[in-house]
Amino acid sequence: MALEGTIKDFGLADILQMIGIQRKTGQLTLEGAEETVVVKFLEGAVVGADTRQRNLEDLLGSVLVRTGRITEVQLQEALRIQRRTLQRLGYVLVKQGFIFEEDLREALRIQVTQIVYRLFRWRDGRYQFTPSDHMEYDTEHFQPISAETILMEGARMIDEWPIIEKKIKSPKMVFRKTAAGAALDVPVASLLDADLDSALPERDDAARLSPEERDVLRMVDGSSTVQDLVDTSPLGEFDVHRLLYELVTKSLIEEVKVSPVAAAASDESRRGVIVSVALQGLVLALALGGLLTLRTNPLTPWRLVERGEETALLQTYASRNRLERLVQGLQIYYLEHGGMPATLERLAVEGFVATSDLRDPWGRRYTFRVDATGFDLAGRGPAGEERDDLVVRHAFTPSQRMVLEGGAAEKDHPAGP
Repeated sequence: MALEGTIKDFGLADILQMIGIQRKTGQLTLEGAEETVVVKFLEGAVVGADTRQRNLEDLLGSVLVRTGRITEVQLQEALRIQRRTLQRLGYVLVKQGFIFEEDLREALRIQVTQIVYRLFRWRDGRYQFTPSDHMEYDTEHFQPISAETILMEGARMIDEWPIIEKKIKSPKMVFRKTAAGAALDVPVASLLDADLDSALPERDDAARLSPEERDVLRMVDGSSTVQDLVDTSPLGEFDVHRLLYELVTKSLIEEVKVSPVAAAASDESRRGVIVSVALQGLVLALALGGLLTLRTNPLTPWRLVERGEETALLQTYASRNRLERLVQGLQIYYLEHGGMPATLERLAVEGFVATSDLRDPWGRRYTFRVDATGFDLAGRGPAGEERDDLVVRHAFTPSQRMVLEGGAAEKDHPAGP
């Protein structure tokens, strides 16, 4: 039976964990407001990903051209051969000597993971997993990626995205090099004559850039948007945003401010922003209403799957992942405020977790307690029983305890109404 439901009720991490642990083979289709993505699995591992707008081979060809690995003429020649022979585009590119096999493997890996990792930012949409006996993919040039690997990277991204978005707020932002950044992006011969003492930031570590940071710094030109940099970089979307964040933090790049004319135009759009905020409030209210009726809602995934052990196992995975997201939200909250929230609801109010994460799949509140040594989060099993695998104990570091000693963290915080 196909597994289907909504991402709001059952997150991507929950779905991936279930597919990985049960080593399922099949196709996961996710439909968002503007995009439809298909992820292919073989025995629980990711072996491919496409979007309905453009398939993987189309994306692969355009990325190889944009990054300078092949020319447009070479791509068109490879496509002509592909149409005649019906061979995979990657195979044709390698066979014709346009790229090396290692370059193709890396390009395919980046394209697939970029499609999948972008899904972790979805907050709404529908999914359907259709099992199958076999899955076709490029076995010669693509190494299956385990669901556990995807989940670990996805968890890191979920943890770091809120911090990155404090400075990289929109894909439409434009950055330019500061004087320090420009000094680091000149040829070696020019560096010999440059007055680096006046150009470089005061922090010594600003000049110690990784090769990836230097590549992204070189791409920043004062006119390309963040999305332009993502599209032309061989790196994934998250990595480009993360590297831009590091460059901003090191004062090597700065945002290009909007011109007065554009600022005036943006004033006209503020009315639309107000409407958007109102709509978001309505959506939140509907989501809360859906959460309250979760146990009786016929569209939740566990009501679409036959009752039994698999359903209980799926719900337990979901609860465990929600606990992990709550822990991540608490850690980010601490970094922002230097303390713990009074209730878990505060995490949702400030956008550190989704509202649906505050309750387990059976609609029950999680227990949240804080003391001088750390905090506890606990859920219960399908029948309300206590379970060790649904209890998280997080100990504060010595430095965190010092910060919290004079704070107002309560000994025992209920999870809220």
